[in-house]
Amino acid sequence: MYPFTILAVSDLAFEAGLEIVMNSFAEFYHDLTPKHQKQIKLIFIDKGGYTIPVMHWSEKLNIKPIVQVINWKRMEKVEEAFHQANFLLMPAKSNTYNGIMQALSKGLPVLSYRGAERENIIDLTCGMLIDYMSTGQSIGDFADLLRMLYFDPAACKILKKGALKKYTTLLQSQLPAGNVAHASAAS
Repeated sequence: MYPFTILAVSDLAFEAGLEIVMNSFAEFYHDLTPKHQKQIKLIFIDKGGYTIPVMHWSEKLNIKPIVQVINWKRMEKVEEAFHQANFLLMPAKSNTYNGIMQALSKGLPVLSYRGAERENIIDLTCGMLIDYMSTGQSIGDFADLLRMLYFDPAACKILKKGALKKYTTLLQSQLPAGNVAHASAAS
């Protein structure tokens, strides 16, 4: 057993995504024994207006003691959350590039939906993607991913290393040829 923290960010979850984040995390959490539940936590970074809905969902789903909400303006806490987390849970279907790059830059693998934008960045070395068919299916699929990853710490370590490597590779591919050596030295 080891600490297992899931990170979600309000601008990458939106309203519908919030329901998926909270329910899939709760389904995963409640399937564990009390001994394993002590290792689990959800951190939600709120970029405006989601604290009350997150707290409502956490009470309704009986996970309030293990849910932490951080205001995005508390930069030191946000930075700490990114480094503490095992995965970014991102049930968003669009406008995810910056969020993915931020997570990968911190060595944080991403769990999200398949889609052209995400499939160009996320592969099995740095995260996992599911198909979106419905909210209920998404909740079950994300809960299954969390369960599988929690019980496979070696895979989690590989994905964390892969996330940072993927970020470096993507960064280098975006730089002019002369700046590649500089980018490698910076990371």
